[in-house]
Amino acid sequence: QVDYIDYMLLHGIGMGGMEALKGRYLDNGILDFLVKEREAGRIRNLGFSYHGDIEVYDYLLSRHDEFKWDFVQIQLNYVDWKHASGSNFKAEYLYDELAKRKIPAVIMEPLLGGRLSNVPDHIVARLKQREPERSVASWAFRYAGSPQDVLTVLSGMTYMEHLQDNIRTYSPLVPL
Repeated sequence: QVDYIDYMLLHGIGMGGMEALKGRYLDNGILDFLVKEREAGRIRNLGFSYHGDIEVYDYLLSRHDEFKWDFVQIQLNYVDWKHASGSNFKAEYLYDELAKRKIPAVIMEPLLGGRLSNVPDHIVARLKQREPERSVASWAFRYAGSPQDVLTVLSGMTYMEHLQDNIRTYSPLVPL
């Protein structure tokens, strides 16, 4: 029952490259419209989620003085920090570019699609040796939540146990 949007996310910017960005958001004036809606108070926070072409990411950040991004959603986890592959880009670069501009980061894929909660036994043993009460997933969540300019970390949860583990991990967050 409000007349504004708290967080307006332009999803999947970068998919399709610069031509798609121009066609979806720039040439038709939709991005200018959304900036005006934020200025009018009908959008409180305007941001985008990045996937795909790094040229699009760099272009949108280069225009931060104009668009004044309130947040950007990136994929960040301890594997993608330096070793991203496929349609993703190294999280270290993505995060550093946001931090330079003081743009808060919303983190997606902190568990890399669940793969970082199901690591080989020898790695589990080393983690449990250091902190036996922590779950394997909690290490990845702590990593994703530790950088200074992280606004929030998104977590897909299926079971109550996942929610309880996330609450233990982030209340309070012990940086990793």
